[in-house]
Amino acid sequence: MASSRSALLAAATLALGAAACGPEKLAAVKTSSSPKAPAWMARAPKDADALYFTGAKEGSASLDEGKDSAMAAARDQAAQYIGVEISAEHNDVMSTEESENKASDKIRSRAQAVIRSAELADVYYEKISRESGSGTIDRYDVWVLLKLPKVEIARERARQDDEAKQTASSALARLREAQAQEKQGNLLAALVRYRDVVAQMKPLAANIATGDKDYSTSGRLRQVAEDAAAQVQSRARRAVVIAPDWVAGSVMQALSAKGFSASAAASTDEAAAMAQAKSDGMPWVIVVKAIATPGGRVFSQVAANASLDVRAMDARSGAVVASSQKQAKGVGRTPEAAQQAAASEAGINAGNELAAALVAKENTGL
Repeated sequence: MASSRSALLAAATLALGAAACGPEKLAAVKTSSSPKAPAWMARAPKDADALYFTGAKEGSASLDEGKDSAMAAARDQAAQYIGVEISAEHNDVMSTEESENKASDKIRSRAQAVIRSAELADVYYEKISRESGSGTIDRYDVWVLLKLPKVEIARERARQDDEAKQTASSALARLREAQAQEKQGNLLAALVRYRDVVAQMKPLAANIATGDKDYSTSGRLRQVAEDAAAQVQSRARRAVVIAPDWVAGSVMQALSAKGFSASAAASTDEAAAMAQAKSDGMPWVIVVKAIATPGGRVFSQVAANASLDVRAMDARSGAVVASSQKQAKGVGRTPEAAQQAAASEAGINAGNELAAALVAKENTGL
């Protein structure tokens, strides 16, 4: 009887367990758009007249959403590939991050324009359905195949070739302008134009024909412009300085640190300094008016104040192109040392400010 009771108890326990679990749920059901996955999912087709790109999206809530996302992925892949293809001649590293970003953006936009002509060649999807409560949840894994005619890439390359030739022609004309300005002694105007040529040439390949006997390729044109810009910049950053001895050194030191070659004028007379600058081909005359006043004692030292009024003038016209007013306090063991300390601080600050202003003038051609 004990054995019979145990058997009945076990059977009852199993029955209760089965009732608690409820009816058995179905596993996920997968259906697909075709009985067999297409071969292009593993390897894109090869065609003499077209390029193929694939894209995929897993777990989309709808077929349309999955198709759109897969298409976007395929277009991104195509844009990356075509971006390299249509810019295969772009073999230059841009000089600044901003320029590099602009070039990359331009290439991407061109690639996007090309792939607009791509057509949807095929779609394959798998639907996974799972029960959820009284209904089901469907998710879609979608793959797409894009077809892009190679003639579209060829057209873009031809368009780029034409654009490059037009750019080289424009840069050549700009170089001629720069050379003419340099001959006339207009250094800043020449410098701006030489820099324009360099900027225009940087995105181009070095082997683009210009049709000019002196500068037959874009690479030669760029090299000439770069060399000329460096030489003209060196000539443009020269100045004659009229200043008291106790402050001239600090002003010239600051100018030198910013790439300027400054020398003391042979005379304190402005007219004479202007004549000297013109004779030496120097574009700038810098005049420093300085006043030093003694201050009180600072513990075991003495103080002094320096006030500077500095003007930078165009040596050819005499026009004031930049100015700076600076004051500084210095201390030293003697009144002379205190004056020198104050003058050094004020002179360096004024020189830095003038140098920045003169460099800015280079970008405008005065």
